[in-house]
Amino acid sequence: MTRLRTTYPHQSPGRRVHPTVVGCLGMVLTSILLALWLFLYLKSHEKPYEQLKGYRIATLESFNNFLRSGNNRERVNALAHFLAGRGVGDVTPVHNLLRQGSGWLELKEPPYAIPPREQWHKIVGTLTLLRDQVEPLIGPVGVVSAFRTDDYNRKLEHSDKARHRDFCGLDLIPNSHISQRELAEELRTLHARLGPESHFGLGLGLGEGMRFHIDTCGYRIW
Repeated sequence: MTRLRTTYPHQSPGRRVHPTVVGCLGMVLTSILLALWLFLYLKSHEKPYEQLKGYRIATLESFNNFLRSGNNRERVNALAHFLAGRGVGDVTPVHNLLRQGSGWLELKEPPYAIPPREQWHKIVGTLTLLRDQVEPLIGPVGVVSAFRTDDYNRKLEHSDKARHRDFCGLDLIPNSHISQRELAEELRTLHARLGPESHFGLGLGLGEGMRFHIDTCGYRIW
């Protein structure tokens, strides 16, 4: 007590604080701040993508962040309601249809984008084709790319970019272990069988891997 009185002669006995207590409180506070900094640092370095058969697709966390911006949530809900009303709302989750592509990081473009309302009807036929013809033939697929903005499209070089800009095209990857040769044969046969009246556009061999393109905005194959 004598030492405490000497250390804090200006304080009343009820307000004297031992230096050890102050030090412990400081260490606790420092530890909390350090843990918070470490959490934020690791969070900022999380990968914003996951792998889909060798292609990078944006994560659902990225999509949730996208929904929090402006009125995006309201617009996405309106699109989901529109597709459900056309009978194709359950073909694939709506966020897949807003995925611009696998190269958004290199292109420095947002991973997701919402098409203008006047284009929403164009994807209905493509989703119907996917559900009724493509998936029964080759099994479930993953969506690598759907709608793309003009800015995103201008930075790409491969063909048939307009179908994505117009919200008519889908770039897909089969989830099964089907071979590339078998995939091409099955889709070519389907394309020929459906014929010009289907307006089925089919793109095969989009770079390396199993990626392929479908749309219903013009009968052709490449």
